[in-house]
Amino acid sequence: MAQILTFLGQSRTDCAVVTVAAARQLAHGGKRVLWLTQDDGPLPSQLWGQALTGQPQAIATNLWGMQLRATELLEKNWDLVKALEAQYLRSPLLKQVYGQELVVLPGMDEALALNAVRELYGSGQYDIIVLDGRDGRSLLRMWDLPNGLDWYIRRFQAVIQASDLARALTPFIQPVAAAILNIGGTQEEMEKPVGQARSLLEAGRDALHNPQQVLGFLVTGRDRFGATTAHHLWGSAQQVGLTIGGVIAVGVETVAPLEAQFAPLVVHYVPALVDDQWEPLMAALPNWDLAAQTSPRSVTVDEAARQVKLFLPGFQKDQITLTQYGPEVTISAGDQRRNLDLPDSLRNRSITGAKFQDHYLILSF
Repeated sequence: MAQILTFLGQSRTDCAVVTVAAARQLAHGGKRVLWLTQDDGPLPSQLWGQALTGQPQAIATNLWGMQLRATELLEKNWDLVKALEAQYLRSPLLKQVYGQELVVLPGMDEALALNAVRELYGSGQYDIIVLDGRDGRSLLRMWDLPNGLDWYIRRFQAVIQASDLARALTPFIQPVAAAILNIGGTQEEMEKPVGQARSLLEAGRDALHNPQQVLGFLVTGRDRFGATTAHHLWGSAQQVGLTIGGVIAVGVETVAPLEAQFAPLVVHYVPALVDDQWEPLMAALPNWDLAAQTSPRSVTVDEAARQVKLFLPGFQKDQITLTQYGPEVTISAGDQRRNLDLPDSLRNRSITGAKFQDHYLILSF
């Protein structure tokens, strides 16, 4: 099983340097590594000493590099959208719209990047993908897309199906669909594209929640505000279900205050990069496998006790709100919301108690 390592911090440079050191270390240890960056500026080429393209290219033994370029990804995926439309519509509407004409809208680049990561992860060509993002907030928005999109599909599909309009149109939908779409018109065939989309989103969400597949690390440096930002990103990562495996402190004089601030995470001191000497950084990096096994999970469920615990470091009690509408339990912390994916035994049960203790929100059902 391949693994994705992702890094969150305030300093763009510190995060990029750590990702390069991690990719070099893992490739040197025999892993097939892809270093993947969302940064289309000059920093990647400066760090590697060569320009990168929108396709994986060999950098060293067992090591490849690639830049995620939103416009190229949009053109590629637009062709796939048109092919999908042609599969289901007898008279496609989008065939005269070309990918080269399209503009990348805000938020679209994160969706395109996530899909590219998914494809590269599923290719089986790499043991490790080291993801270098533009910043911690945009990375977390990207990782949260499967959960958010799945919620929208589930909720709006249920609302539409329960509406009076849907019931009134039901006798006409299948004949019209059979006339327009390239399908038999059965309900099962009509729901197939939605089912495929949901399966894809669920697989992405499950991968994110498994630290053996996706594992994050916090990065902080000499900037006195960096640790505060990293601590907030820790709580935000827990909200999207990303397991954080530890803290990497770059060039920090002493890690003792960080160890107290980020307990129970392990803080790893990494020296600053000097004259392109990567070996000291590579030697100081964490044991990635051990971090995946020992890090606190964002959610733990005790079905026998009918209890769910959410680990929310970086937040105070007054920053957390809890709502329940029917089967949906939503946790808001700061400016982020999370809809809990509950097991069948707890789904549709009312919450009977909630408390915030030692950075854990504990829910009883």
